[in-house]
Formats: sequence, structure tokens, C-alpha cells
Amino acid sequence: MEGIDKTLNNYLEQIEKYLKPIEVSERIDIVKEIQSEMLELQQKGVSSEQIIERLGSPTTLAKAYLGESISKNSRLNWRKVSALLAFYSLVGLGGMMILPVISICAAVFLLTGALCPIAGIVKYAAHLQGYEISQIGIQLNHYEASATAFLPISFIIGFVLMAVGWLFWKLTLITIRSMYSGKKKLNQL
Repeated sequence: MEGIDKTLNNYLEQIEKYLKPIEVSERIDIVKEIQSEMLELQQKGVSSEQIIERLGSPTTLAKAYLGESISKNSRLNWRKVSALLAFYSLVGLGGMMILPVISICAAVFLLTGALCPIAGIVKYAAHLQGYEISQIGIQLNHYEASATAFLPISFIIGFVLMAVGWLFWKLTLITIRSMYSGKKKLNQL
């Protein structure tokens, strides 16, 4: 990191380390943005210690940027899951309790929502071949849905579970957005 002293350079290296889970181009942009702010403040005569004091800990600032990166778009992919795990490690006790619960609920509901129609298709295909899979089905009191009835029911249940999973994912993003206030410190410099 050119043009800044060793203390600020170490700070930027820590930020970059904490931001590893996000895309390289985005990480580079973030580090350049922070570096630019640091250089501007140094030119105004602000000391390295004062700059770091204004920015806060590298962990807090990285958490803010991770939170923003995660919540920027609602698409779910492995890169975002990796960033989400890194974010968990930086958010503290509140984030360790609330965020994992709602994000695990999102993943579980989305997965079961996807698997439910598959189970209906498997049961129906087996039924067409003359096999009965008793482990897959719906039973309410004395009523048990036939393979033919189970197929559309499985799609309806799958849709409902996917919708609940999507709502939990949105709640996860809202929670993350509410937790990343650290970036605002940088904007106030």
C-alpha cells in the first residue's frame, strides 16, 4: 500500500484479510476506497492514530463491508455463503445467536421445499412402475394420501416451504443490514 505509513498499511492488510470471502475485485475496491480516505486525511494533517481511531477496529469496519456485500443482492450462491460465515465470525454475540438461527432456518426450509416435490415425483414414478414406497407420503389421522394425490400435494407443500425459506433469507439480509453500521463511520470522515 503505497503512500501511507506502516501503521495504516497494517490496518489495511487486516481489513483485506477479513474481506477474503468476498470477490477479489470488490475487496480491492474496498481497500482502495479506505486507502484513499486515509491518504486524504493524512494530507489534511490528521495523524495515523487519529485516522484509525475514527475508522474503528479493522474487524468492525470489515464487518460493515461484509454486511453490505452480503445484503447488496439477494442472490444466494456459495461465495455469499462464505462471506456470510466470515460475517458471523465478526458480528459478536448477538449475531452469533440471531443470525445463525434465521439463516439455518432459511437453508432448511429452502432445501425441504426443493426436496418435497422430488419426493412426490419419486413416489408417483414408483407407483407407475408398480412399487409402493410407504416411507414417502402424507398421513393425517386415518387418511393416507395415495401416490396420485400425493404428487400435487407435495408440490403445494414444497412451494409453501420454499416461500417460508425465502422469507427467512430476506430476514437474514435485513438483520445483516441492520448490523453493519461501521461503514457509516468511514463515510463521516
